[in-house]
Amino acid sequence: MALTEAEKKAQKKYNEKTITIACSFKPGTDIQEGIRVKQYLANTRQSANSYIKSLIKADLDSKGYYYTEDKETKDNE
Repeated sequence: MALTEAEKKAQKKYNEKTITIACSFKPGTDIQEGIRVKQYLANTRQSANSYIKSLIKADLDSKGYYYTEDKETKDNE
């Protein structure tokens, strides 16, 4: 089903507010860690997205780094 112009506009606005953070594991450097992560995710039935988000949250919380509003945050609302 094709999107209407209004739906396309709404999707574009939503995508502009999205923050994407990615990582990759390269052959010859850290591919074994990537394989280990994939196996762990399969065994625990977690998505990479939820696992990475939980790791980041736990790390930032343990370091006492908490959310504060800034210009970038306000621009994305």
